[in-house]
Amino acid sequence: MVRPAARSDAGQILELVTQYAAQGLMLPRTFEQVAGRIDSYVVAADSNGRVVACAALEEYSPSLAEVSSVAVAPAHHGKGLGSQVVLGVERLARARDIDELFALSLTDNFFLSLAYKPTTISRYPEKLARYDTLSKSGVEIVPKRCFQKVLGKSWSAPQLVAQTVRTKR
Repeated sequence: MVRPAARSDAGQILELVTQYAAQGLMLPRTFEQVAGRIDSYVVAADSNGRVVACAALEEYSPSLAEVSSVAVAPAHHGKGLGSQVVLGVERLARARDIDELFALSLTDNFFLSLAYKPTTISRYPEKLARYDTLSKSGVEIVPKRCFQKVLGKSWSAPQLVAQTVRTKR
């Protein structure tokens, strides 16, 4: 089940993110950082309610955000949960009227399969500034590929309703 994260999920989200951060695959987070931004996380939970995948919406401006903290528990790889939580983050971005998303990844295929386009991180000075700050504090920044998706106003509930009505006629 994919859903918005609840405050009670913060510890499990942190566990997921920490195992990838320990491998240098994503930036580390603290419990306070996750809990403080819990309304920006989307999770997938198993039948026992255990969080097995997550992703977050990191807002930089009213129109720009990053898809971050994409993590799937190793036992749940290959089930499409990463894609589902990223699509959940995209729905959250649309609900917040964010037009453009970007994401950083060590591999190409994942974000390309979700209709993201390759771009350069230099387009996002806000992210470069965060990297600079983290680097100065001792965090090692692993170079990643950058991908971008323009959401624009291409999706909205009223349009879907109108399309459904037209289809039924």
